[in-house]
Amino acid sequence: MKNYFRRLHWVFLDLFFVNISLVLSIVLRFGRDWEENFYQHRIVFIYLSILYLIFAFIFKLYSRVWRFISINDLFLIAETITCAMVFCILYFNIVLGIYFPWTVKALTWFISVAFIAGSKLVWRLYWERGIPFERKEERILVVGAGSAGDVICREIEKRKDLGQMVGFVDDDIHKVGSIIRNKKVLGVIDDINKIIARKKVDMVIIAIPSIKGSEIRRIVSKIDNKDVKIKTVPGVYELINERVSVTRIRNVGVEDLLNRDSIHLNIKEISEYIQGKRIMVTGGAGSIGKEICVQVCKFSPGALMILDYNENGLFHAEKKIMKEYSDLNLEIMIADIRNRKKMEKIFEGFKPEVVFHAAAHKHVPMMEYHPDEAVSNNISGTKNLVDLADKWGVNNFVMISTDKAINPTSIMGASKQVAEMIVKMYAKKSKTHFVAVRFGNVLESSGSVIPTFKRQIAYGGPITVTDKEMKRYFMTISEASQLVIQAGGLGIKGAVFVLNMGESVKIIDLARNLIRLSGLLPDEDIKIEFIGLRPGEKLFEELLTEKEKSRVLGNSGHEKIFIAETEEVDQEKLEKDVRELEALAREMDSEGIVRKLQEVVLSYKPNRGMLK
Repeated sequence: MKNYFRRLHWVFLDLFFVNISLVLSIVLRFGRDWEENFYQHRIVFIYLSILYLIFAFIFKLYSRVWRFISINDLFLIAETITCAMVFCILYFNIVLGIYFPWTVKALTWFISVAFIAGSKLVWRLYWERGIPFERKEERILVVGAGSAGDVICREIEKRKDLGQMVGFVDDDIHKVGSIIRNKKVLGVIDDINKIIARKKVDMVIIAIPSIKGSEIRRIVSKIDNKDVKIKTVPGVYELINERVSVTRIRNVGVEDLLNRDSIHLNIKEISEYIQGKRIMVTGGAGSIGKEICVQVCKFSPGALMILDYNENGLFHAEKKIMKEYSDLNLEIMIADIRNRKKMEKIFEGFKPEVVFHAAAHKHVPMMEYHPDEAVSNNISGTKNLVDLADKWGVNNFVMISTDKAINPTSIMGASKQVAEMIVKMYAKKSKTHFVAVRFGNVLESSGSVIPTFKRQIAYGGPITVTDKEMKRYFMTISEASQLVIQAGGLGIKGAVFVLNMGESVKIIDLARNLIRLSGLLPDEDIKIEFIGLRPGEKLFEELLTEKEKSRVLGNSGHEKIFIAETEEVDQEKLEKDVRELEALAREMDSEGIVRKLQEVVLSYKPNRGMLK
């Protein structure tokens, strides 16, 4: 019944437009004499209205949903009016012998189409954006009464469509009460929640390009209103040679919450070893491996092989690479690095000059249940690749390690430290430049904490956190891949490179801020549960052992990269230990593997928990 009356409303409205169009055309054509001509042509109104309705129903014009009006619907409206007018004119000319001026005909057609089609477009606009005249302006509060805040204020004043700025907040107490472009500094950041409520703020823009992650976390944590949008200007690294502008404002992301500045490495100066070379990336279907492939492609390699055992991941990696680099000499290889014979064939055929080794089992609790897999993949697989790289004369070999290899409490961490030792051992006797790169957790990588938290938030919670005191180092996928490429070009054989990632971040703080950035309130909309340490986990991760001395690369220009001066490797003993580990893995002797790893990695203190 409701739809029937809505259609009837459109029928009456369109008939009104048809008739008013005829009136306007007569007025425009005859000027002061319009009344006389209107009286003479009064019967036309009835016939034109009837014919319009007939053709409207023939073309099923009123079965359309006008809130979704399209170009085809506009043509249909024009066709309906055209047919009604043509038949009306033919009837009056042939049957009744009454003729109309062509100007009246043309004006009636044009005005009818404009009114009828225009009303439908206005209706669609109403549904999509609300009534334009009643559109609510967003009320904006800017954090930071400095130069960036001044620019943001100026641009908001120029562009009224952005909203209405209500004022500033700033941590400098001396600025409180001062006026910048007619906008007052309303208080300090600690007062932001009260100011948001008092001024009915819809959006907060953090306009401090040099702000640290800890400060962003403090600001976000003080905003209790979950409906308030939080945005920020780009960081100082993103603003080099560019000015701050409203168009570059973006939502606050998880990467903004880190306790350090983003790290931008000078890739171009060290990319000569990639250009024109044959590059192999193992584990290339994974998050980091795929990003390494993308970064490598920027420097015109001679050929790129993406090697992985994950068929589906390889499919998506190939699509992504070929979409951006369609002329690249790309090879996709489904292979397991543990299969020595197949890997031998691949090295013989492809003859890689640079190898980025990202293939590994990385999930800590999972490897506690399957130690044999950690040994066969992380240790034996790495040994296969390192041995083949030496045999086939690879120029550069970069292995990705982890902070979990330092004072490990997990099978995964211990196996990666053994892999580091294998790389260091071969670096002594080979012409190949073998290095390892060690970093912490990678934001947004598959299986990492951020995607897990986002999934839990999407399901309505709860978010599960191991412990209130758990901390981790974090870096972005882009930073991780750049560090890997950087390390391969520094030419220091046998080195273990470490990225200075600032302070570690509490996982509970990360969880709470991620909930807030999702427009929800922690402990109210989304609950947080503490589940205790899982097998293999520890509360704090480290980047260097106490015995490892570190130094900045003095003349490299990259003050954020360190070399961990690891302990010397006894080649004969390590080879014997690896053979024994491989034998235990074949026998699937989990406890034997744990005991042997404790002999090989003296700092390994197993946290096996209550394995089920």
